[in-house]
Amino acid sequence: MSQKKARAARQHSGTGTSGGSARDRSRLLWGAAAVVAVALVGVGLLAARGTGPAAAVNVSSGKEISLSGTDPITGNQVSLDDYAGKPVVLNVWASWCEGCRAEAVALRQFAERHPEAQVIGLDQQDSEGPARAFYAEFGWKHPSIDDPSGEAAKGLGLQGLPTTFFLDSAHRIVTRIVGETDLAGFEQALEQALSGA
Repeated sequence: MSQKKARAARQHSGTGTSGGSARDRSRLLWGAAAVVAVALVGVGLLAARGTGPAAAVNVSSGKEISLSGTDPITGNQVSLDDYAGKPVVLNVWASWCEGCRAEAVALRQFAERHPEAQVIGLDQQDSEGPARAFYAEFGWKHPSIDDPSGEAAKGLGLQGLPTTFFLDSAHRIVTRIVGETDLAGFEQALEQALSGA
């Protein structure tokens, strides 16, 4: 048997002195580990990104909200005090916010279906023309408060747009949704807020 054939036979049987087989197995294991790691990172990124509507988070901070200002649509004064004793759903929005646009129809439907709670918008860092066009496009009827500097939203601990705060009848924050949601999300959060969950 020639040396070349003998070496090939040893490598094939795994008894060769060159270590080629062990090296190949090591490379294969490292390659498999790399594939698994990449897959896990991909799954983690998908999970972090989220694929559905944002869910309600119970806050129960006990922080009572006092908020008032000019409605960017009507020019009227709007105050939470006008709704004393009634739960309030405070939706922080802006006409330039894509997530706000995505949930706008659901918020209108929610406001129409749940007169037991007063929906109020907080229009953050917007301008009058786009805000009016947004209201017209989505058929919103609820009042908003203009927040051109974003200070009112900052005082609420805003983490992003849109954010919806659910206040109990004493206007304490009970539940919030950070990010866009759907009608079911709004309704679930209101139920949590009304039940004191």
